[in-house]
Amino acid sequence: MAVLPACARVIAWPSPEPDPDFVRRHIDAMETKPFDGVVLQALIPGSDGVARSFTWSVLERRYSAQDFRPFVDMVRRVPFRRFRSNFLRINLNATDRPFDMFDDGRWDILVANFAMAATAAREAGLRGLMLDPEAYAGEEPGTKIPGVNVFDFRLRRTTQEFPAYRRQAFQRGQAIGRAAVTAYPGITLILAFGPSATCLGQGPLPERTYGLLGAFVDGLLAGAGWRATVIEGFEFSYPYRSCDRFQKAYAELRGPCRDLSLEPARYDRWLEIGFGLWLDFDSVSACKDARESGRPCRWFDPSLYPAAERYLVDPERFARAVASARAVSDGYVWIYTEEPKWWTEEHPLGENLPDAYVRALQRGRDAIHLCCPRPAGSPPPHSVPAGDR
Repeated sequence: MAVLPACARVIAWPSPEPDPDFVRRHIDAMETKPFDGVVLQALIPGSDGVARSFTWSVLERRYSAQDFRPFVDMVRRVPFRRFRSNFLRINLNATDRPFDMFDDGRWDILVANFAMAATAAREAGLRGLMLDPEAYAGEEPGTKIPGVNVFDFRLRRTTQEFPAYRRQAFQRGQAIGRAAVTAYPGITLILAFGPSATCLGQGPLPERTYGLLGAFVDGLLAGAGWRATVIEGFEFSYPYRSCDRFQKAYAELRGPCRDLSLEPARYDRWLEIGFGLWLDFDSVSACKDARESGRPCRWFDPSLYPAAERYLVDPERFARAVASARAVSDGYVWIYTEEPKWWTEEHPLGENLPDAYVRALQRGRDAIHLCCPRPAGSPPPHSVPAGDR
């Protein structure tokens, strides 16, 4: 069957992610936005009556099927119509304590919780999991290096050398992949970023912040095989607004980044490429003063940005970015947001979100005849046939 080249699904990844209770109560309003799905968070009820975020506590303890039962039951009660490609977020890194590739105890917890999350996703009817490997820990004193990052060889806690750590990263990824497809055959796993972070990092491989992530994803592909769709989500395209940048990134991921893989043939066959866009790119900087004073931020005001960056908040450029990303992607594009809210409790139809950007997203989805061809080279052989997308 032919593969449809420009049918990539568009997924909303808002900050913070909605929980199933919010979605159940506001799904009609949410589905007025031109998305195919949304990234969700799971809030796990605690014995003390306080709900904990699974995403941010995934390495603290093993979660059980009973822990996830409220999440699964609530998602099942949501009358989805348009949002058919929904994902549960899971973090892959620690934030507040050391985590090493040779830390068997912590990895046993992560693998078990990954299997539990995959099971919950299957039972709830989700498409799969959104994997976030980012190191959110504070920086090491006097450096710009996160103090906790399992994918950074420089932070190792054993005397093993880099080749041994790469092999171990492969094995850890393989265990995660096997756990995922055993719990949920056919699962889709989107990485916010994957081999790209290893490939595009600076300096010798052992000195790159995510120097071990590529080997981990190689193992993930080996463990999952044909029973999962694994996607490099390429967060680094957040500020991209032109066709040529997506084309260049795709070519690099299929070329130099592929060449760094421990198993290039498997990488070629099983790794799909997607793109992430940040609608209010770097609003963290632009809105710093407003945030500190507790005022709403007009993130869409071009005057908040240097002249050379004002194109980032141009709705028309955003529309073209969505269209280009969909044309080049193997199957998924996701939209991250911080300041603009697609939906909130008080304003289910959106807050701090000029309608021009909602219309721009729709135009980007509608631009199926955009002349932005994928670089030479066909999609992976197991890409979803057009009739099944």
